[in-house]
Amino acid sequence: MKDVYKRLTGWSFMFGSFFLLLSLILAGCATTTYVRSDEVTEVDETFTDTDLKLMSEKMVQSIAELAVIKHRDAPPKIAMLNIGNRTSQHIDTEGIAEKIMVALLKTGAVRFVDRNLLKKMAREKALVETQQIDVQDAVMLGQLVGANYFLAGDIMSIEKKKGTTYIAYYKLTLKLVDVKTSEIVWADEKEIKKSAKKGFFDW
Repeated sequence: MKDVYKRLTGWSFMFGSFFLLLSLILAGCATTTYVRSDEVTEVDETFTDTDLKLMSEKMVQSIAELAVIKHRDAPPKIAMLNIGNRTSQHIDTEGIAEKIMVALLKTGAVRFVDRNLLKKMAREKALVETQQIDVQDAVMLGQLVGANYFLAGDIMSIEKKKGTTYIAYYKLTLKLVDVKTSEIVWADEKEIKKSAKKGFFDW
């Protein structure tokens, strides 16, 4: 009787181990699911594609409604400089600039100088990287490429942690400057504030 019990116990342990191993293997298998590109990304407090979209849309709408742009005989030409990153994260500010540029071009309200040409001219004139040049350098660069305005700005963040709660604040600020007069004809900002609670294993 003891031998039968031992054999049954051994088989139970073996099958239990097998099913546990099988469960771990199946749980580790990678899966891919397509989601809509406009679906809100709610993962954590870090900067996401949804934040990029919200910020870009606000800026595009604000610029497209400008009187200095709407009341011109022909769409003005804009030299879009890089957007500086003043956050603690690696944010693709080039992606923000491109999204704004594409959306504005679709409105037909403005034209843009090729950004590769801007970078080339900056290098030739011994200017530093375009997100760091001052207003006078930017004006000179705009005149060289025949722009009416240059568009520049930056994104900054403030991050706070209290217990298991994490707060992140992001602000994108842009300004449009007249190349002839150096006058700032428009400036706007978009703010986003996010809160996330983290579990024990997330830290």
